[in-house]
Amino acid sequence: MSFNLTRKTDYALIALAQLAREWVNNAGPISARTIADTFDLPHALLINTLKELHRAELIDSRRGSNGGYYLTRDPRTISLLQVIEALEGRVKLALCTDEDDDHSHCQIIESCPISHPIQRFNQLLNHFLNTMNLADLIHDHAYARPIGVSV
Repeated sequence: MSFNLTRKTDYALIALAQLAREWVNNAGPISARTIADTFDLPHALLINTLKELHRAELIDSRRGSNGGYYLTRDPRTISLLQVIEALEGRVKLALCTDEDDDHSHCQIIESCPISHPIQRFNQLLNHFLNTMNLADLIHDHAYARPIGVSV
């Protein structure tokens, strides 16, 4: 993954924030069309994104006139890291940050002056994304605490 998230992840976060609001208000499922129209998102791409979130078991859907998408659990238990990994794969800033890799693709890994700091930074980024959750997207309280301090 690069440092930029794809539009699919942007749309997913927008949709999930709306689903989190619906969860908090006990409003029930919301259709993909409603989310797309409300936020002027391309319906087809949103549908594909919602399918991936469904495969990751972050959302579910119900058919019928009162159907639509809804969160499978409390927004406080769905981290941004889970969302990003569902759509983008593991968050890694450089090739040497992949813990499952033998790093044979990097010819200077043994003498690289930045591999350890980059790995540490990657760990901190993953930790931060794991501490942020969907509830943080819909409440301003996320900004009331210092970054890197969990509540």
